[in-house]
Amino acid sequence: MRSKKKLAVVAVTAVTLLLVVIPAVYGVQPDNSGVLYSVYLEWLQGKPVGLAQVNPILPHSVEKATLVVIDYSSNSPRVLYKGPFMSPTVKIERIPIGTKLKTVIRDGRVSQITVTEYRPVQLLVIVSARDYWGARFVEFTPDKPLTRVNVRVPLYRDGVEESLKNLGKGFQVTTTSIGAMYMDVKILRLHSVPGVTEEIDTSQEASLALDSFSQSVSQFGGKPSPTGWKRSGAVTTPFEYLAPVPTSNGEMKTIYGHVRYDVELTTVCGYLICRNIYILHPEGIEYFSKIQTSRDSGKIPSNLIKRTHWRSAGDTFRVYFDKRSNDGGVYLSTAVSVCFGEGATICFSGTVDSYRKTSGSRPVIKVKINSWHGDRLYFAPSSYRGNYYEVYLQWG
Repeated sequence: MRSKKKLAVVAVTAVTLLLVVIPAVYGVQPDNSGVLYSVYLEWLQGKPVGLAQVNPILPHSVEKATLVVIDYSSNSPRVLYKGPFMSPTVKIERIPIGTKLKTVIRDGRVSQITVTEYRPVQLLVIVSARDYWGARFVEFTPDKPLTRVNVRVPLYRDGVEESLKNLGKGFQVTTTSIGAMYMDVKILRLHSVPGVTEEIDTSQEASLALDSFSQSVSQFGGKPSPTGWKRSGAVTTPFEYLAPVPTSNGEMKTIYGHVRYDVELTTVCGYLICRNIYILHPEGIEYFSKIQTSRDSGKIPSNLIKRTHWRSAGDTFRVYFDKRSNDGGVYLSTAVSVCFGEGATICFSGTVDSYRKTSGSRPVIKVKINSWHGDRLYFAPSSYRGNYYEVYLQWG
């Protein structure tokens, strides 16, 4: 009898730890603590899971706000949280994709250790409130079992309020794929100087961040306005196709990619307020659709860090964007006007930006010296802020 009582006490203690004490230590809301228990059970089964505490930051206060967190890391969007506005802790996939060496200082000594790399996680955070809405994508790498993520969500006024037609709906979220929209967008730029060829290394995987967009439409009908799309964050977009695009003898080439955008409809309901929110999410760069050729200045801009390749080091080298940080700013901008669908078409008219950053594999540029103009060639793959995602060249 005593042993049974002891087992019961241990069981109650374990449940209390998992549902009360541990959630408090990790900053998990009491009404969200079941997520931690679910992750613990899956972790015991050897599944690659982790936690992300999402902290949405708004530019001003709103009334009757519903929060939605959707995981876009895998093939189809998956709702992780829907409910009152808070900082929810959600279950994410923490999938290992390889290892890397990391330099650390221990006991005053510099050494290298092997650490696991994890697949980046991509979340969409939506706020739906009285009169206001907003949406923002965020990307991060789940290096730790619990990752805290701050997400600045912009707010846009649309005047949507409560409606008695939404009685009994509670907190509801549905996501529907509408189709695909294709845009030709500037994605990369290659440089050259006399006697030197620069090209893309096609043996490496690559990705680049592109704009995503969203738009709120009345639940009682209507369709998105071509000019009403709002930027919703830069999203890492993989190259599904790569070609070298050799650039030489003082040319500069600007490469356009044929980008596939998934068009999705997310319906969000809460506090008698319902909205249809359309999402344009860049899924992949299918091929190079256009190449513009102009003359290169042959000079390295002053905001870039100049590096040197000496003649004695050989005629060919590869440039890796290997800094830990990215420049992060707008890379190239493209004016786009496209439609898709039959009958009830959905259109986009605006500017699409690419960005000097990615949470995925970075492009690699191959440089080949065909004829030397001196003993050294300067090249610059990064700014003082980080990776620049293009390589300027200059003879020394």
